[in-house]
Amino acid sequence: MMSCRKILSVVFSSLLVYAPVVMGNEGDVINFSAGLSSMHDSNLFRLAPSVSPASVGLEGRSDTITATTLGLNLNKQLSLQQLIANVSLVDTRYSRNDYLDFRALNYDAKWLWAVGLQWTGEIAVDRVESLNSFTDYNNYRTRNVRTIENQRFTANYWFHSSWAVLAGVSRYQLSNEQPFLADSDYEATGYNYGIRYRPVSGNLLTLRAKHLDGKYVNRQFNSVQQYDNGFTQDGYELNADWRLTGKTLLRGRLEYLDRQHDHFSARDYDGWVGDIDLAYAATGKGTLNLGYKHGLEAFQQATSSYYVLDEVNVATRWAATNTLQAGARLSYGKRDYRGEIVPLTTAQRRESYTRAGVDLTYTPVRWAELKAGYSIENRNANDDRFDYKDRIAFLSLTARY
Repeated sequence: MMSCRKILSVVFSSLLVYAPVVMGNEGDVINFSAGLSSMHDSNLFRLAPSVSPASVGLEGRSDTITATTLGLNLNKQLSLQQLIANVSLVDTRYSRNDYLDFRALNYDAKWLWAVGLQWTGEIAVDRVESLNSFTDYNNYRTRNVRTIENQRFTANYWFHSSWAVLAGVSRYQLSNEQPFLADSDYEATGYNYGIRYRPVSGNLLTLRAKHLDGKYVNRQFNSVQQYDNGFTQDGYELNADWRLTGKTLLRGRLEYLDRQHDHFSARDYDGWVGDIDLAYAATGKGTLNLGYKHGLEAFQQATSSYYVLDEVNVATRWAATNTLQAGARLSYGKRDYRGEIVPLTTAQRRESYTRAGVDLTYTPVRWAELKAGYSIENRNANDDRFDYKDRIAFLSLTARY
C-alpha cells in the first residue's frame, strides 16, 4: 500500500502541474494548499559541545527533516456572521532518526458571530501537534509528540458605540506522548470577564479578569518531590491594539498573574508578565518590528518550579520587488529558574540564548511561493551541560489554489 508520504507527494506534484487551471482567487470561499519543505538541523538534539552523540545512544548530531503539508482554508461571510477555518495535515520525516517520524492534524476554526449591532463574539477551537523540542526534553531515543487543544466562547455586549462588557469561558488541554514532568499533561477550564473600549479610530483597549482551574493528568501525585495534582491561576490583564500614527502600530499586554497549587505552596508563583510589539512601516516596501516579552513559565522539576523569561526581538522585512521579499530577525533572551524543592548546593540554573535568522521569499506567480532561509541559535548556561549551538538551513515550496 502506498505510504502517506508518497500519497502527499503525488497530490502535491499533481497540483503544481494543474495549478494554472485550478488556482483559486483571493475572494474564493474555500482554498487549498500543498507544501513541501526540507530542513537541515546541525544539532537536532541540542547536545552540549562536550557531549558525544554515541554516549547517549545517538548516531550523530545532525539530521535532515522533510515535511509534506496539505491544507484547506475557509473564509465565508454570511450577513453579520463570519466563518474562518484552517486545517492542515503535516507528514514529517527524519532522514537519520526515523523513529521521530510523525503525522500531525492541525486546525484553527472560529465563528465570529453577531446578533444585531450590540452582541458580538467568537466560538473557536484549535489543535496543534508538534514534536517536543530537545531544548528541554532529553529522552533522546523516545519520540514525544505534544498535542495542545483549545476551545473557547466569548461574548461582547456593546452598550455604547465605543464600549462593551465581555465574558467568556475556555478549556485548554496539553498532552504529551511520553511523560515530561517539567511540563506535564494538564487540563484547565476557566472563565473571564471585563470591559472593552473601541473608539471610532478602530483602536482597542481591553481590561479583563481571568480564572483557571487546572488538573494534572497522567502523572503520580508525589508528596516527596511535591508534584501536585491541581492548581488555580488568576490573572488581571490589560490588552492594547493601538495605531499610534499612520505608520506605527502598538500591540501589548500587561498582566498580573498568580498561580497557586492545591497542596504544595512551594510550587506557587506570582508577578507581572506581558509583552509589547511595535511595528513601524517606514515605506510601502519595508517594515520594522521591535518586541519585548517578560513571562513566568511553569517548569516543574526537583530543582525548579518555574522560570522567569525576558526576551527582546528585532525583525525586519523588505519587499525588493513584487515577487521577491527578504527578512531578518534577531532575538536575545534569558531564563532564570526558581522555586527549587530540593535544597541546592550550587547556584540555581540560569541561561541566556541568542537567535538570528534570514530568509528570502520568491513568488513568481500568485499561486506559488519558494522560500529559503538560514538561522543560528546559541545557548549559554551557568551549567555547561545545558550549553549548545545549532544551525538550521531550509528550503520550502508552497502552492495555493
